[in-house]
Amino acid sequence: MTTDIGDVCVECRGDTSFGSGLFVNRIPAGTDTEVGYLCAECQLVECWRCEEMVEDWETQDDGSQLCIDCIERDETKEKNR
Repeated sequence: MTTDIGDVCVECRGDTSFGSGLFVNRIPAGTDTEVGYLCAECQLVECWRCEEMVEDWETQDDGSQLCIDCIERDETKEKNR
């Protein structure tokens, strides 16, 4: 059974309610035991190549997580070969 924790971030427990400053970029999220939201900061993932904390990323076939900029650089290098 899951517990609805409302406007609370399921990771950092920050308030994501309207007026908190974290409302706009929150996304619905949950764990095995809770449902709530993820704030923008908790959505960030470290790119395995450039090591920047990014919001836009994709998991590669080898399991690595790369930001869109690094993926686009790889595609540009491939085209120029």
